[in-house]
Amino acid sequence: MKKDKNPLSLFITDNGIAFFGGTLGEEDNKTKFGQEKLPIKVIENGYIKEPEMLLHRLRVMWKHHNIKPKFIRFVVQDQNILTREFSVKKSELKRKSIKDYFNEQINKKFHVPFDKTIISYQIRAETEDDYSVLLYIADENLLQDYYDVLEKLGVNDIVFDLAVSALMEITDIEHKYKEKNVMMVSLYDHLLSIQIVEKNQLVFGIIEEYDGNRENYFTQFEIYCERVANYYQYNMRSGNEQIDNAIIFNLKEVLDSKDVKDYMLPKISHLNAELFSIKNYDKLFETTPRGVVVAYASNEILLNREKNEKIIDFKLKRLNYLKILGYYIIILALAIFTSISVIYLPYYETRETIIDQQYINESLIVTKNRIEKNISEDNILVLPIEYINTYELITENQALLPVNEFQDLEDALFGNIEIVNFDISVQDQTIILTIEGDTTHECLDYILNIYEVYGITDTSSDDAWMVSEPTENIISDSIVEVTIYYA
Repeated sequence: MKKDKNPLSLFITDNGIAFFGGTLGEEDNKTKFGQEKLPIKVIENGYIKEPEMLLHRLRVMWKHHNIKPKFIRFVVQDQNILTREFSVKKSELKRKSIKDYFNEQINKKFHVPFDKTIISYQIRAETEDDYSVLLYIADENLLQDYYDVLEKLGVNDIVFDLAVSALMEITDIEHKYKEKNVMMVSLYDHLLSIQIVEKNQLVFGIIEEYDGNRENYFTQFEIYCERVANYYQYNMRSGNEQIDNAIIFNLKEVLDSKDVKDYMLPKISHLNAELFSIKNYDKLFETTPRGVVVAYASNEILLNREKNEKIIDFKLKRLNYLKILGYYIIILALAIFTSISVIYLPYYETRETIIDQQYINESLIVTKNRIEKNISEDNILVLPIEYINTYELITENQALLPVNEFQDLEDALFGNIEIVNFDISVQDQTIILTIEGDTTHECLDYILNIYEVYGITDTSSDDAWMVSEPTENIISDSIVEVTIYYA
């Protein structure tokens, strides 16, 4: 399947895989599409949990439908994309690109639930002073995981798409609802996706999970639609805008379209709700798995636009395997050199050290013999009087050292706390400890504990010896210096 004539769109959810390639209604262009179920927990909330199982299912699907795509438009689930609208002053950019600016603002100006993010954006409007920007934010690790699987199938070119943007394309919002504010509601097997398109621009999106019986599902549908419509009208647009139309996409395999028309549309009739259908192909899609509709919608974008014309532009940095091979060769060479160095160089250095030590020993023997010859019985060693006085002073004051108190401080250590340094002043009656633990909080707990046990208070025991509360000085996150005053 050549990418320029028969591009392939791929849509993967927690429940299954759907693809569509070709163009409906053209005899010279063979249309291929299909959908397969996935075992439970191969994918959860859009994240691949069993990559080998997913790879196997895709490989079987490729073989069954006789396709070998090299270029794919991969449709990302609505639940894995965050859509946010921001206003940015041009003065804040300071020669940075809009993408670089928002990458720096992650978890500062706004928070995302991803460890590693990737951003795409559209400029909705521009004034002399600022930009109105629509951000698309995804988990880069999630996209890389899908790329890894598809790369093993021989796919070497992937363009990412949003399910909502694909559905916008086939709904012809750009022309039919050009000046309208449209609510797009996608009904999936276990999800309800609601998006707001304001005059051709996607401005808001929300995903709700739901499992329940038929009646409750209809009720929850009404509640969520009303809630989003009110949020848009009053919170986002301060009452100046409202929903003009609502389009419902029935992508739920077990929900009959007749039930949508009879029981769900009347609940939000004031929003001018209608059930989406593909003109001229209603009969085909009545018997086609619902997931194929999303893949078909994305495929239509590929056929109607240039390949490089993208609604979202997630540029993934992929590993260059030739570079990796080069790095491995360099590492191997370094390992060989290191092995030689570890074996030979220590041997050489040890041999030189032994030879030097032999010279030193011989020199010491000669010196020792000369000293013994010059020693006489009349040579008596006389110590200076100041050395004697110092020794006596140390001996007399040894009893004043707070040995027992210091032992109490050591016994009170707990966890990973340890004394890394100490200083004792008998004159000032202070013990200065430098303690280190896992955290500052752990060190402060130690200080509090020793005062509770050994601090002299009205209710303290006879073992108390600490005359006042210790004072602490936080050196770093895990090191504290504490000064203790003893009686």
